[in-house]
Amino acid sequence: MPSYGQFCPIAQASEVITERWTPLVLRELALTGSRRFNDIQRGVPLMSSSLLSKRLRELERAGIVERRPLRNARGSEYHLTPAGQELGPVLAQIGIWSERWLRRPIFEESPDTGLLMWWVRTTVKADALPAGLTVIHFRFAGAPEKLRYFWLVLPAADLCLTDPGFEVDVTVSSDAQTLTAVWMGDLPLASAVKSHAVELEGRRALTRSFADWFGLHPLFSAVDHPVTRPRVMSA
Repeated sequence: MPSYGQFCPIAQASEVITERWTPLVLRELALTGSRRFNDIQRGVPLMSSSLLSKRLRELERAGIVERRPLRNARGSEYHLTPAGQELGPVLAQIGIWSERWLRRPIFEESPDTGLLMWWVRTTVKADALPAGLTVIHFRFAGAPEKLRYFWLVLPAADLCLTDPGFEVDVTVSSDAQTLTAVWMGDLPLASAVKSHAVELEGRRALTRSFADWFGLHPLFSAVDHPVTRPRVMSA
């Protein structure tokens, strides 16, 4: 890795953890709980497989990540070492700081619905849903064809791009901008539903309790958003 040539601990840490994509790889490991290579890559979809492999090897050499073979299957998982675990609160605080001070409209381009749903699957509160299988169908108006429909199968939190063949309990229809704004805490869920920016169809008990089980971003939705830096721009 390139060196800043300084003894400063901040400079030395930056040499390891601020390489392009590295903070996002660490985010997937520390904040979203991804362990498998493919799961990590789903959180950084624009990152090539070869570069992800390279960054994981660099983090291994730095003592931040360790690779563990699976006991009863082929392949391996990536786990944070104690040094890597200590970075979790640091990354979370960087995100909170960014939400407070660097916020900018993110809707100049349509948000990636695949990435949004990959994260949403981790925040849906399965314990607030009825026992047994629950299938939630998400439909995004205006999204690319391949990233327009998603099926979330709970409680396993399996995210499918094609119909898994189970009866759908709830269908959530919106656009990528609106549902992202709701999930990030920029737009009140009740307001989005009342204005029909988010539409719900299906079992009445589940549509009425949507706010109880949908779940918002656990860190950023609670940040005090300054009115001088709106993420959702009014028409």
